[in-house]
Amino acid sequence: MNELAFQYQPVAALVAREPTWLEALIRWNLPDGTVRGPLEVLPHWLADNRQDVFTRFSIERVAAVLARYEAAQVSINLSPRQLVSPVTNGVLEGLLPHVASRLRIELTEQRFGDTRRLWSSIAAVRRLCGAVMLDDVTEADLRDRIPDGDMVDGVKVDRSVTLDLVEGRRRSRAERFIAELSKRFPIVVVEGVEDVSLCEHFATLGASHVQGFGIGRPSPEPVFTLGEPSLPVVEATAAKASRLNLGSLLLGGSDSELNA
Repeated sequence: MNELAFQYQPVAALVAREPTWLEALIRWNLPDGTVRGPLEVLPHWLADNRQDVFTRFSIERVAAVLARYEAAQVSINLSPRQLVSPVTNGVLEGLLPHVASRLRIELTEQRFGDTRRLWSSIAAVRRLCGAVMLDDVTEADLRDRIPDGDMVDGVKVDRSVTLDLVEGRRRSRAERFIAELSKRFPIVVVEGVEDVSLCEHFATLGASHVQGFGIGRPSPEPVFTLGEPSLPVVEATAAKASRLNLGSLLLGGSDSELNA
């Protein structure tokens, strides 16, 4: 486990009512200097004989960051199989309340056959931490992954939807999709944002947050400084909101997509 580490990417708020947070992204640093991303990390570490150890490692590592930085909020990715594991509930129950309340869970898109068990686990985890969100949501996913009644706090829109918005493919349909999500959930994150000048448009559709290389790249340190080159020449209202929210993430006042 010593070869595993997280990088942290900002999820920037577009609205004043919601906080900016950091997503913890797993990396596997091999002795030869090779760094492997989640596509190579997860098949190995989520095998049956390693999953619980990996889950405990992930939650406890992020909890240590939250304990160190009292102003921070951090999300981690858990698969449905991880979420229903008794280990997950046990580790979360062992966290101090002021730590657990700032931990967010992003439920990944893998299918899980026992939906009743999954919904029950979501409800239990939701009581123990700050929020539970669905990761990489598409229109098809929304029909299948959420039961009647809102059992999660928000969704992260899949990058394919963002491409539709940016490149014009089925743009109107993508815009309607985000607008519909915003009526249902207080947290709607547009992922894969590379052009920060589009933030105002995303905000008008009802998105609460944005994430992507245009907002901030993953960093080994759980801090983020919003630099002027990241902003458009003429700041829109939403971009100003992003700056203000990101500014609050400068922990200590200094420069101190499992899925990206």
